Amino acid sequence: MVLWNLVHGCHRKSEGCKHCYVFTRDEQHGIDANIVRKTSAFYLPMRRDRRGDWKIPAGSMVMTCFSSDFFIEEIDAWREEAWRMMRERKDLEFYMVTKRPERIAESLPRFWGELKARVYICCTMENQRRVDERLPVFQVLPLVHREIIVEPMLEMVDFHGSLGGIDRILVGGESGRNARPCYYEWVLDVRRQCEEAGVGFHFMQTGGNFYKDGKNYKLTHKLQMAQARRANIDIDSEVALWALRPLFL
Repeated sequence: MVLWNLVHGCHRKSEGCKHCYVFTRDEQHGIDANIVRKTSAFYLPMRRDRRGDWKIPAGSMVMTCFSSDFFIEEIDAWREEAWRMMRERKDLEFYMVTKRPERIAESLPRFWGELKARVYICCTMENQRRVDERLPVFQVLPLVHREIIVEPMLEMVDFHGSLGGIDRILVGGESGRNARPCYYEWVLDVRRQCEEAGVGFHFMQTGGNFYKDGKNYKLTHKLQMAQARRANIDIDSEVALWALRPLFL
């Protein structure tokens, strides 16, 4: 995977943004994270090395705009140019996360039909309020690849059995010094909903303030990911779809 942070800066949008790593890191360096600006990496997909080869190799998954939100209003002036680069690099796939699904439809390019099979859009839904608000909007968008991320997971969430069109749900607790608690039973309940709906599931990290079996664990970031892997509860999309097979017999 390759990171393409073409823009830096954002605005807090909802409850999950309280301890956003972009704001935390910028504050440490005296930077105002609310100022949205292009970065020196804006044209990264079009850059070549001294031999004339692409700096981003063909076949790469490009993690796009992880120090901002690709659908934030300030990017309106630059987004079309970014879409054109994605269109030209037909040998790449692009993955982005947003808290602004309500802005996606108006932000898609005229040539979306040529591009949509290579763009993966993941919508953040960190609590029940955001599930109820964002899921109905997200599901009706003209996307080929849709994922949901429940991170930081702030409470148990119910998707009401409505996960049509969703490929996978990713779950993770909150990191950082002031991490809010995440409970393993919340994680397992989302997994159950994914299994029942035939949707992929990925447990990304426990978070730094994790509860399991009545015990509280304060974990470093490295251990948060390691413990999530150790839980071994992921469901890949193919397995999830196979689980639905009896419904069609």
